[in-house]
Amino acid sequence: MNADDLKKLMAESLKELAALLEQGRSERLITLLKTMGRFHRYSLHNVCLIVAQRPSAIRVAGFHTWRTIGRFVRKDEKGIAILAPIMRR
Repeated sequence: MNADDLKKLMAESLKELAALLEQGRSERLITLLKTMGRFHRYSLHNVCLIVAQRPSAIRVAGFHTWRTIGRFVRKDEKGIAILAPIMRR
């Protein structure tokens, strides 16, 4: 999934959330808020991407981070794509 696909997914998710909020209480909003509580260090956009791709996610980390803490990614597992900041030197 490239950055443009992620931005489209995020925009669609936010539009859907706004439409559900106009109708009243939204289970999707409750799910988003619960996920934001678990991933408080991620931006709103990345939390929306995590919820859109895997609402049941508990921990999100990069491949090498999992390796350093002694965890391994199973063969053929799919990752959760998020937008990473680009730092310029």
